[in-house]
Amino acid sequence: MKKSLFFAVFVTLCYSVSAQFYTTQNRPNAIRLFNKNVSRTEIILPKIDGYTLYKADFHTHTIYSDGDVTPRERVREAWYDGLDIIAITDHLEIRTYEKFMLKALAPYSKDGSAFRYAHAGIANKQNNEAPVLSNLNAAYEEAVYYAERENLPIMVVRGTEIWRNPSKIGEYNALFLQDINAICHADLFESFRRVKEQGGLIMHNHPGWSRKTAEIAEGEQQRAYDEGWIDGVEIINSTSLYPTVARRCIEKGLFMAANTDAHRPTAQVYNGTNEFFRTMTFIMAKECSEKSIKEALKERRTIGYSGNHLVGEERYLSAFINAAITCHVVAENDKQRTYSFANNCSVPFMLQYKNNVYKLAPFKTLNFNFPKESKDKKNIQPQFVVQNMWHIDEQHPKVTISVDK
Repeated sequence: MKKSLFFAVFVTLCYSVSAQFYTTQNRPNAIRLFNKNVSRTEIILPKIDGYTLYKADFHTHTIYSDGDVTPRERVREAWYDGLDIIAITDHLEIRTYEKFMLKALAPYSKDGSAFRYAHAGIANKQNNEAPVLSNLNAAYEEAVYYAERENLPIMVVRGTEIWRNPSKIGEYNALFLQDINAICHADLFESFRRVKEQGGLIMHNHPGWSRKTAEIAEGEQQRAYDEGWIDGVEIINSTSLYPTVARRCIEKGLFMAANTDAHRPTAQVYNGTNEFFRTMTFIMAKECSEKSIKEALKERRTIGYSGNHLVGEERYLSAFINAAITCHVVAENDKQRTYSFANNCSVPFMLQYKNNVYKLAPFKTLNFNFPKESKDKKNIQPQFVVQNMWHIDEQHPKVTISVDK
């Protein structure tokens, strides 16, 4: 009984002291339990021949077509994902979310019903000259407004996805436009002409999607290439690689691009648990300006990145790895020489030497022994097949690493 009484008094005193503490400390309306400071993902890349590698995603969607997020969220996630450039490329003809928006806006129409928007593209087969009542520039304008308001140094590219039958004609992104509304037309090549009139570039999207092959389809798609409308091809879409497209880009002088084609939040696909970044295009340019980026694309100075795989022309892949790796001699005898390889960038390299593959992780160092030739004791240059690099078809480049003696 005495023990029970003592315990009750003790609890009462503790409660009284606790209550007094919160009262005297001017207890706030909400108690912050922890601080979460989200920082930008910093992706360290080397400079190549005086060019900075800018990180871009030229294919994303928002609620203004069939995406699940707002334009400002696309800008925000792009910044936190480590990008420098983001293109908002909502569909020219398809706006899935429009019916939900119009339902919300229905009370503001004259008779209380939803507005009926006309389309000048393929969606309106009855009237090719139907007016476009939607402002297709709105998503871009919102994204730019948000980037400027939040002082985020992200270049927002004005673009749109021109949708046609994916199995026969394909889909194309028009980039660096002046007015999206002005390129609307049911005829694909009239739309293309208007894109070029504005100084825009045209990229062939996901060439193997909804088709058995990524090869050029006969008909309008073949015509698009033959007449020189296409400036680049999406060699990687999200996590899908089309290796045969690399040869097409090299032979036809087109830039290679890798993009997310994001509809959902990127965190749902690239959540950081696999130690790689979102799909993006590395662009070798003098500065992050529209003029400089367009010049780099026209000159094909790009490398596609996805899941720590790099795709591009062999010369750029070789230049990339040599700029990223510092190599020097640490030991030597009559039979062999030991090289130390230090990776100074955020991308790992899978180096195959003979039958073994070694991972040179970001900001890590590995040592390799290379034998000397038996006759004149000459040093064999360090050379690897880089398994996470792709160039023509499904080939991995064989790269000689420059030695800093």
